[in-house]
Amino acid sequence: MGQNRKGNKYLITRAKYKSIKAFDHQQMEKFCMDIYKSGYQDGKESVPGVDLKAVYEAIASTKGIGPKKLEEVKARLEPLFKGGQKDGGGEL
Repeated sequence: MGQNRKGNKYLITRAKYKSIKAFDHQQMEKFCMDIYKSGYQDGKESVPGVDLKAVYEAIASTKGIGPKKLEEVKARLEPLFKGGQKDGGGEL
């Protein structure tokens, strides 16, 4: 692989660059989608998971949050972390 003026290696070889220039719309769309998916996966793997139990403990230790309010908070947070949708708002 070649290097640019700053000494960094190119990510795309000259041959790959030439083939990309010749892509039609469908090929370019697939190429871009593959890059997007790869970046999305890398980003997803770089973010640590959230431990809901630790979050609940931190909320429970907050002054003014009792058992009843903690249960309301849990009911609102769990669907969000499990991929669900918000229930439309309202106060906690």
